[in-house]
Amino acid sequence: MDLDRRPPIHACPGDTVELSAPGEGIGGFTWQAEVPDHSATLIDESMSPPQSGIGAGRDKLFRFRMERAGETVLRLVQKRPWEASAHRIIECKIHCGTAP
Repeated sequence: MDLDRRPPIHACPGDTVELSAPGEGIGGFTWQAEVPDHSATLIDESMSPPQSGIGAGRDKLFRFRMERAGETVLRLVQKRPWEASAHRIIECKIHCGTAP
């Protein structure tokens, strides 16, 4: 399993945070978002525009709304639907402060 830790993001409650994951659909792998403590809500999933070149991939974009102050870790998990273990995980720590 490959673990990719992204740099932390600073946000406030109500802010939108976007994370991207490469290679959606390649080899049957799909990306899914995990929010462990309901500190954020997944509000949108979309695909990036196609990259140029034959066989070029597309990124999957996830947008989250931060719900409350505190720290959390958003995870994007890549796996095949028929397998229990993850192939790749992207983690990003979110520092969510109080709104001004």
